Amino acid sequence: MKPLVTTVRALGELATDLSPDAVSSSTMLFEFNTQEFDFLIAADDDEGVQRIVVMRDKNVREPFVPEHLASLRRDVLSRMKNFAERAKTPGPLSLPRQWHQYKYNNYIAFRAASKFDAHASRWIAEVTLGDRADIIFWATTTSDKKSTLEEFDSRRPVAPELDSVWTQAVAAAQDHFAQARSQPADADMSLPVLEQSATKGWTYAQWLGAVSKEQRAFIDADTNKSIRLRGPAGSGKTLALTLKAIREVLNARETGENVRVLVGTHSWALAAQISDSIDSMGLGLLHEIDVLPLLEIAKMISPQYVQDVSSGFNLIGEDSLSGKQAQLDEILEVLDDFITGDWITYKTRVSESLRNRFDSTDGDERRALAWDMLIEFGSVIGAAAIFPGAGSELRYFQLPRASWMLPLNTREDLRVVFEVYTRYWASLDERSLTTSDQVLADFLIHLSTNTWNRARRIQGYDLVFVDEFHLFSPLERQVLHYLTRDTSIYPRVFMAVDPRQSPSEAFIGLAADETRSTNGTPTDDNLGDVANFELTTIHRFTPQILGLIKHVHHEFPTLDLGQEWEIDFTQVESAQADGSLPRLITAASRSGEEDDIVRGVQALYPAGRLALAVVDFRQWQRFSGLASRIGRSGKFHVSTVSGRSDIEGLGYRRRGLVVGTAEYLAGLQFDSVLVAGIPDMNASARTSNERIRYLSLLYLALSRAQGEVRVFVNEDDGGAPEVLLRAVANSLMEADQGSLV
Repeated sequence: MKPLVTTVRALGELATDLSPDAVSSSTMLFEFNTQEFDFLIAADDDEGVQRIVVMRDKNVREPFVPEHLASLRRDVLSRMKNFAERAKTPGPLSLPRQWHQYKYNNYIAFRAASKFDAHASRWIAEVTLGDRADIIFWATTTSDKKSTLEEFDSRRPVAPELDSVWTQAVAAAQDHFAQARSQPADADMSLPVLEQSATKGWTYAQWLGAVSKEQRAFIDADTNKSIRLRGPAGSGKTLALTLKAIREVLNARETGENVRVLVGTHSWALAAQISDSIDSMGLGLLHEIDVLPLLEIAKMISPQYVQDVSSGFNLIGEDSLSGKQAQLDEILEVLDDFITGDWITYKTRVSESLRNRFDSTDGDERRALAWDMLIEFGSVIGAAAIFPGAGSELRYFQLPRASWMLPLNTREDLRVVFEVYTRYWASLDERSLTTSDQVLADFLIHLSTNTWNRARRIQGYDLVFVDEFHLFSPLERQVLHYLTRDTSIYPRVFMAVDPRQSPSEAFIGLAADETRSTNGTPTDDNLGDVANFELTTIHRFTPQILGLIKHVHHEFPTLDLGQEWEIDFTQVESAQADGSLPRLITAASRSGEEDDIVRGVQALYPAGRLALAVVDFRQWQRFSGLASRIGRSGKFHVSTVSGRSDIEGLGYRRRGLVVGTAEYLAGLQFDSVLVAGIPDMNASARTSNERIRYLSLLYLALSRAQGEVRVFVNEDDGGAPEVLLRAVANSLMEADQGSLV
């Protein structure tokens, strides 16, 4: 038995369904092995973090969870992480009722998975004494191998001693991540700072001379009203937004005005990219411009963060992107617990439509319900400063409902939603956790005060630029218009929007089609007259790639984001020189497809940045494993992107292969893109919503490429979808025969 020693952050990264073989290529994880222990440490872990020890039998194919739970790995790892977080909280350890806990002395047993487990597996775990609250997962019991805690305690296993070697492992991890972050720019792989910056080092003047007439029209537009800048992937929205922010600062300097400009983002990754781009334009320090995630602004201004840094509460997620995914995981856990418990006492009284959603066992429908709950909890209940307690339920009942909110038709519908909210709030409170939505809800309250109304004259901004505005929730949008200085005029907000992406799609994928809350928000009404600018020139990819993207676009209707989001693709043209036609390679089997992909990597790797974009996220484990096998050859630098935070760790290198699902590669560009993991999209195999979703992800994957696209399919998964066969028939793609085995 060789224990695995890991951390909460590392478990969270594994819980993305990263293949065990792909850990070595992850930018967020580091393996360190000694004769007595295997260590798995995440970036930013230090020597004082809580340690999680997993006592393992010698597994043949599953290094992280018991072998019989390999098919439930993601769920098991998520629960282990959740348990460790709860154990770290001061006071008695409390687990959700659905976990069916049993305690004896220092040991606690609980169900190992939330999903159906034929083995009825239960962990036997121990929380060690001390402030660190280390966890030892001693063993699992099953229906065939039962053991009570009393029996286990009678054998009194000895806890492993790892203090000295832990120090060594953490030092090795910190050295590894420090070297990765400091690698020079002429190393193996590169991700450009901005989508459009195929040529680095251009000055501001050079960029102004190179932009399209549509971009220049936006950059030169008057700032007396808000502007929504719309365009498809690769049209240069981020670049135009950045150049306009710079232009307004330079104009203000010429006239002697004092101007403050905010460029707000949803993530630290995008904020860093924009900030680096501004710094590279040869204008020196532009102190008038702040480039920050919205959550960071809240933390800087909110009194509870400025004045009380020792509250003991930990924020889940470092920005809105990572925070929302963490919140969704929490809500799903609470929903599962509620539905298997007290839901039966509510279900006969709620409306049929809501009852059907709670009763559904479909995973996508459950995720869609969790998303709608997230919007309701943050943008409705939280925004109204309603917290569980006496009279809070009645306050919730009295809130006016808007068209963008989750349809709740009766008081009993509201009652059951508020009950889930109460349990969600309590679950977080038990572990001293707070969420990005809770921080922003508190921030919104502060922004409505007389104190901020005075302070905003100094701390507020004259102009607010927002990239990826389509990812902002109703709550986040409400915050934006309070950030400007002058209350006598409408806020001047400049928003970059991709009409093909919705916030729910970015987080729950295919399940977005089942959501009921919408992207609309009354916040837009507070912006006054909003001008719309369209970008119709593509700067990223060749006319041949654009032709294929247009073809895919016309195969499915515009996502239901409202008329203001639509774009006429017939007007979109490419400014790039002609390139080769995209290729469709069809193999006889999944293994043959993987062989074809390896050959594609060998052919295209020397040409520059290369990505393998996986369309069906359910095939991520297969392709992350393939990434690891390619990396082990020693011929290629391979990085896997299993979450949005991984993008920040990739560094800027000129060559290399990045492997990730299509949605996690959004915002990046590559010289060549290999597209794979395309499921059977034939009419008999998928619902209309499923086909639309996968076509949307195919669109996203194709739009990451600058020069060359190769799409890989196999007969095991239904072969090439009709949309690609029609592209071949229309001479928009070339068809190649792949591996015959």
